[in-house]
Amino acid sequence: QKKSYIKQYNELVKLVPTFSGIISEFEKSPSAMDNFIHALSSAANDARSDDTGSLTREGLTYMLKNPESDQFNPSLLKHHGKIARGWNHPQTARLLCPMRMLSTFDADPQSFMEKVKEGQIKITATKLPTFLYDESMFDPTKKSQGCLRGYFLKRVFRHIFTGPSSALNPYARRGTKAPKGRIHGMTSPLPRAIAYAAVQAYFQLSSANIWCREIEDLDLVNLYDRVVDMFEGNTNKKWVEETLQHWKS
Repeated sequence: QKKSYIKQYNELVKLVPTFSGIISEFEKSPSAMDNFIHALSSAANDARSDDTGSLTREGLTYMLKNPESDQFNPSLLKHHGKIARGWNHPQTARLLCPMRMLSTFDADPQSFMEKVKEGQIKITATKLPTFLYDESMFDPTKKSQGCLRGYFLKRVFRHIFTGPSSALNPYARRGTKAPKGRIHGMTSPLPRAIAYAAVQAYFQLSSANIWCREIEDLDLVNLYDRVVDMFEGNTNKKWVEETLQHWKS
């Protein structure tokens, strides 16, 4: 855990080179440090809340692979609320289903959904969900193949970092408001930004009404760390390079 915190601090310093100097100044005033940390936490929570709210309002269509022709069956509309999502709807449940268990889900979706809700099947961050994958590329003998290339993940990422108007079409005309990616100086998709999008995507698919770290048996922080580690702790450098190149295209 300590190594993870140090790594996160170093990543923050890369984005804000003056951060170390700012922190050093607080050695003289610990109470000022507490106020500074509180301000950072509040700002981060507000930004996350803005992303969550925007996605909840606009993100339902992102879940459909072909929004112009596909439909939710049974119907799933904004006014149904998030309680209708998650393991209560076959299409959101399919995207949440671990990729390695997808064939079992497809054989009997209703039975699989009931087993999850009854606790017979545990869904954790060690079992990566289907929405992270390009299903056409998946190979059970090569579990990382196609991972982090899912259409819903990419749409959520674009919604957050390049603007809602680009979510379904990355080449669409952008809005007048500067997107977050540009504001933060992001010239290409970063691993931790992709991991953040994965967490937001999972929450949108779930039936959770309010933001929470744990949704059923899945810890969102563990999911974030798992995605980050696929980039930063992966010995398969070819996969990392190819995946990041895919995100740039």
